[in-house]
Amino acid sequence: MRARPVRPNIYLPVVRFGVADSDWFSVLLISCICYLAPVPFGITLLYIPLQMWTWLLATAGAIAFFNYIRIGRKPYWLQHQLKALFSNHRQYRFIPNSRKSKFDRLWITDQQEDGRSPPKPSVTINSLLLQHNNSVREAWEENGTALGL
Repeated sequence: MRARPVRPNIYLPVVRFGVADSDWFSVLLISCICYLAPVPFGITLLYIPLQMWTWLLATAGAIAFFNYIRIGRKPYWLQHQLKALFSNHRQYRFIPNSRKSKFDRLWITDQQEDGRSPPKPSVTINSLLLQHNNSVREAWEENGTALGL
């Protein structure tokens, strides 16, 4: 027989019923909570205690949920979806010429830190571009608010 390359699977998670071994604690915890929740009420359904039904449905639901978030999805898909759902995109860094900050860095506008301009009589191209950018942005904001955008 010819020797074939073997790729070790020791780094892959152990999967049972489509659920990785790291998620089984969550499945068991959900199942136990749903089993113990109806115990104090003593309700029966079709002569079977309600906790047996809730345990069965919770276990099947948890296994189905973990299969859904794992199969065909990239790693950490659920964490990224929850982060996108609960956090606003405006919390992160913004584009330098956006509304939040003025794009007037001293090294771009050729000004010194004490506020004096350099002794050059001509206007630099950078400052002209910045003024044009600010005027275009202000005009767009005025038109955007007038149109209801």
